[in-house]
Amino acid sequence: MLDSLIDAAKGQLVTHLTQQTGLQAGQAEQAVPLAKESITEGLTSAASSGNIGGILDMVKGASGSAGGGGATGAGSLMQNAVYQGIAGNFINKLTGKLGIPASMAQTVSSYALPFIMSKLAGKTRAAGDTDDIDKGSLLSVLGLDAGGLLGKAGDLLGGSGDSDGNSGGGLGGALGGLLK
Repeated sequence: MLDSLIDAAKGQLVTHLTQQTGLQAGQAEQAVPLAKESITEGLTSAASSGNIGGILDMVKGASGSAGGGGATGAGSLMQNAVYQGIAGNFINKLTGKLGIPASMAQTVSSYALPFIMSKLAGKTRAAGDTDDIDKGSLLSVLGLDAGGLLGKAGDLLGGSGDSDGNSGGGLGGALGGLLK
């Protein structure tokens, strides 16, 4: 799901990054898969530590529905620990792999990640029975079954091989499928 979501928005994101940050088009193209990796790693880490609530709060923050004292979506997103971890990882990838200066990487992160998270929030909202973002719709978008989540903890964390020896499934496989 995340793969198709990012694929559908990649052109718009690359254009947005080049216009808003001054990033070269080639660098913007290279930044998108790094954003996908960072999001996948951050969501996998949060889920494996049982922080589904943190992921849910982040997605709600990206949609502007985090509630609480009139906080804006971007403001509440930036305050989320899961998001902060993803952003830090993304900035490190931009500076390390693309050689982008830290200040530019921070700017790219502040545009790219909220853009992608807002798309994820929209998909999550659309997946639910109501207009609210809830755990069930989030797990559905991530390819997880809310009812069997605890029983499948081993699969989520370690993945399971199929009869052909392919590993996958679980949160990592679901997120990888979202971001390809």
